Amino acid sequence: MNDPGRRPDILPMVILAAIAGAIGLGILLFPYVSGVVDRQNCIAVGRTDCR
Repeated sequence: MNDPGRRPDILPMVILAAIAGAIGLGILLFPYVSGVVDRQNCIAVGRTDCR
């Protein structure tokens, strides 16, 4: 069953850290991507005062 000399599996912790990192990166990048999409939409409708 559980061997006292055996190391704990770190794979679940690595996967959890990767998922948390991906979520954190998505939260950090969302405002940038949203701004790019807004600017592209502004240009697509023909406006010239897009920022």
